Amino acid sequence: MLAKVTVSVALLTYLLSSTDLGALYRRVRGGDTILLGAAVGLYTLILLISTWRWRVLLRAQGFHAPLRRLSASYLVATFFNNFLPSNIGGDVIRVRDSSALTGSTTTSLAIVAIDRILGLGALYVLALGAYLLGGPAVRDLAGAAPALMVLAVVFGVLAWVFFRPGIARRVLAVSGLGSREWARRRFETVQAAVHVYREQMAAVWLAFGASVALQALVVVYYYDVAHSLRIPLPLSACFLIVPLCSLVQTVPVSFNGWGIRESVFIVYFQQLGLPRDSALAFSLVGAGLIVLLSLSGAVVWTSRNALAASPQPNE
Repeated sequence: MLAKVTVSVALLTYLLSSTDLGALYRRVRGGDTILLGAAVGLYTLILLISTWRWRVLLRAQGFHAPLRRLSASYLVATFFNNFLPSNIGGDVIRVRDSSALTGSTTTSLAIVAIDRILGLGALYVLALGAYLLGGPAVRDLAGAAPALMVLAVVFGVLAWVFFRPGIARRVLAVSGLGSREWARRRFETVQAAVHVYREQMAAVWLAFGASVALQALVVVYYYDVAHSLRIPLPLSACFLIVPLCSLVQTVPVSFNGWGIRESVFIVYFQQLGLPRDSALAFSLVGAGLIVLLSLSGAVVWTSRNALAASPQPNE
């Protein structure tokens, strides 16, 4: 955690010290509040679709949960994603909450993992589509082609493992974990959950479609933030830059991507002929607004704990 915080602080300090802070302040101060309000609405819709996707994956396994209950859990998870030194901290909350429904932490972990993989896959599809359709200005962005090729291999391997059930079992045997009872039991539980999804491909495709829709909304959210700050960022470039940056942020080398995200945006903005201060404003306002909105999860978390701790009336 200390190393991640150090990386983020060092990068942000360098980026801010090498940027015209006066121009950055003027750009943020002159932002369009109506468009920022629209961004809040877009982010709310993103949360709703994310929760609905999770519900689809749970129902495919035969577990039914009220959307309100899942929404509350997702809000808390979003808060933890933004305030813990890991962008998977919220997944722990979702696994814990859904375990009461599934009766198995391992099953809940498998469902949340599939949910996460579908989201990352949707990011890749959007980035690849933008790269292929965005024209020379987008395809010439540095590092885009190598990143997409590496990610193609990663998602290709994941798809191969998903559709070839014997692969994971052979890896378990070769690693020696198959001889350990606790590992074998958990592996069988995960395999059972994955097998259900192989039999319920309609639900998987529905969840993947929801993933593409919500990740497209994330891009539109950032595009809206750019135009609220009067940054002429092309939509085609936004559809490549935002997904690629989100995928880069999953590498655990900084505190929730702070510093890394801003560095990536600066590199791409400069290639598009946009000033450094606009890239920093775009990143800080877009991510900062999400952090502020995620505080609603803290309210849900606090009220839920208070309700659980309150004495129940005698019947």
